[in-house]
Amino acid sequence: MAKKPVGSKKRVTAKVRTTKKSTKSVAQKRKPVKPVKAKKASNTKEWLIPTLDLERYEPNIKAKVEAGVGDESKGSTRYAWIGAGQCGGRLVKSFYDLGYKKVLAVNMTHHDFDLLGIPRNQKYLMDIGEKGAGKDMDRGARAVQEHQQGILHLARQTFGTEVDHIMVGFGAGGGTGSGSVMGLVEIAKRYARYIGLENPDKKVGVVMTLPTVGEASSPLVAENAYMIATKLSEMAISGEISPLIIVDNDKINKMYPGMTVKSFWPSINSSVASLFDIFNKLSSLSSRYTSFDPVDYNSIMECGGCAIMGLTKVKQFDDPFAVSEAVKQNLAKTLLAGGFDLSTARLAGCIVVGGKKLLAQVKGLQSNIDYAFDVLSEITGQATIHRGIYEDNRDCLRVYTIIGGLDAPRARFEELRSCMAVCVH
Repeated sequence: MAKKPVGSKKRVTAKVRTTKKSTKSVAQKRKPVKPVKAKKASNTKEWLIPTLDLERYEPNIKAKVEAGVGDESKGSTRYAWIGAGQCGGRLVKSFYDLGYKKVLAVNMTHHDFDLLGIPRNQKYLMDIGEKGAGKDMDRGARAVQEHQQGILHLARQTFGTEVDHIMVGFGAGGGTGSGSVMGLVEIAKRYARYIGLENPDKKVGVVMTLPTVGEASSPLVAENAYMIATKLSEMAISGEISPLIIVDNDKINKMYPGMTVKSFWPSINSSVASLFDIFNKLSSLSSRYTSFDPVDYNSIMECGGCAIMGLTKVKQFDDPFAVSEAVKQNLAKTLLAGGFDLSTARLAGCIVVGGKKLLAQVKGLQSNIDYAFDVLSEITGQATIHRGIYEDNRDCLRVYTIIGGLDAPRARFEELRSCMAVCVH
């Protein structure tokens, strides 16, 4: 019998061994798979998707400067304004006329837009198929909810990123303004986060106008005003908005008696805007005497609570008590709203502006001004008083007062509540 070739046997053996080695090699490659995955899984940053609050998350694009509409106000703080409803639209128009060009008006009907003299691309119609809110706050709330992304988008285009503080203006009592203001405040905070402002609660404020006695004779108007005024006051006191500036149309109406129908609303809105503007402008100016600087101003605007402002002209500036009496009158008569407990104030600013000749020639005027500052400190419960003394070319002396961190004017709110008790059948 012939023997099998040796070489053939070796080749078979080699083939078998190679096959076994190959199988073993594959197995060896597959076994380490699980440990590798386990190792990666231990590093959660590499594979877990973080849980985000998508409603509030906004990318910080502050590094990319977007100018938006050019601001011409020349104050120390760059403001953006959102006006809700007819009253809010008129209010932001007054600021627009003073150089605050970063304004946006929102409404539920185009009729209120037709005669509003701001650019068309700075008006946003919250169309929900109903021409107006009809004093129904639910409609206003629903409208801003449905259009929040569109409003935020237009705000980004209009305001840009060069903004320090956002204010929302509206009239308490109506449906569009009262109903949408809460949603607009949230939109303003989202915008503040979007541009990288720290602590949006301190960077978003509200200007709220209270209805006149005639307007509040409607139980529905009174109820709307009471509900939203109470809610916003609670938010201001808890520091969720800053500041809440309350403008009492009824009080201003008494301050300016005899106005015509045509001049009534423009006069009120102009008074509010001009008084607000003067503090912002003065805080941007240097003084050879005492400066009310931007830090002083911002501390008042960001301290939470309610804020009020006033102006008094001093006639007898050579009287030792004339300036201090002017401050008292300022607090009692010429503020934009009343009924506040001034002892609850946290911060205040008192600025005296006098003619160059007066400040240079009237003896004892410095002592009189200092005494007025001390009187304000006593009236406000020892609140921190930021002082300012400036000169101009007018032959008179004016005292401007701003007080922040106040509790709500409960008595005034109760007046609105009492009007709610009247039922119409």
